Amino acid sequence: MHVIEKGVLDHSQAYFYTPSQLAKSILFYVICAGHFYCDSNYHLKRQSYNSFLLMYIRAGEGTVWFDDKVVTARAGDIVLLNCYRPHAYSTDGWETLWCHIDGNICTEYFNLIYNRSGCVLPLHGSPLIPDYLEDIFKLLQSGQILNEHLVSCQIQRLLAELYGVASQYPTGSTDQDHPMIKAITYIKANYSSKISLNDLADHLCISVYYFSRLFKKTTGYSPYEYVTMVRLNRAKDLLKTTGLSVKEIAFTTGFNSEANFITCFKQHTKNTPTEFRKVPF
Repeated sequence: MHVIEKGVLDHSQAYFYTPSQLAKSILFYVICAGHFYCDSNYHLKRQSYNSFLLMYIRAGEGTVWFDDKVVTARAGDIVLLNCYRPHAYSTDGWETLWCHIDGNICTEYFNLIYNRSGCVLPLHGSPLIPDYLEDIFKLLQSGQILNEHLVSCQIQRLLAELYGVASQYPTGSTDQDHPMIKAITYIKANYSSKISLNDLADHLCISVYYFSRLFKKTTGYSPYEYVTMVRLNRAKDLLKTTGLSVKEIAFTTGFNSEANFITCFKQHTKNTPTEFRKVPF
């Protein structure tokens, strides 16, 4: 459908969809999608539009205003905006593929991604997210009755892939050079011993506060949560592959007592170590 809007060129298209009540209650759903070619007259500013915007910049560049920040979005970037909050964007000329989505746990997904990487993410040539967006656009363009469950799956794949992009390490640093890779390597080599925040921060020669913040942003875990996860994963291996006692496994994996190990294990798995050992897989 041709769009009449200032700055939107003639060959641009947009399509709209009204989701069912079922989709609104339990699924991710699409509200509209478009393929825009815009010139320097294009400028959008809104206080609110009840949805979340995913916009892939195919060519050109523009400026995005969100959360009191101004960010440049270039070709190959994807823009993610919580449009329930004030936002704006403009361009001197760009081609974009976009969709407005909502539902399910969009707010939680947005916060997870935005808190890691902000509202503009470089895709570094990854084709999956643009392909998912194009698939959604073509579904609306076809005019066919949508299978809302499949569309929800497509949106979730898109968000999951975007979360993966947000979790990547900073451009220009190799994996082994990144401080959080060094921290993870240290944890995996020393999980059987006592590991403190000070130990980890000192290993990287940075402050405890900065280390905790960076580790959480990069991995999604607090340092304590990550150490616990590594210990529990190793404990599960030992429970299934050795005849070591629960007490021996507790101390082998870095817990300070058998009781503490059992409590932690049950909290995370809903089973005691002995129960877990007996469960067939």
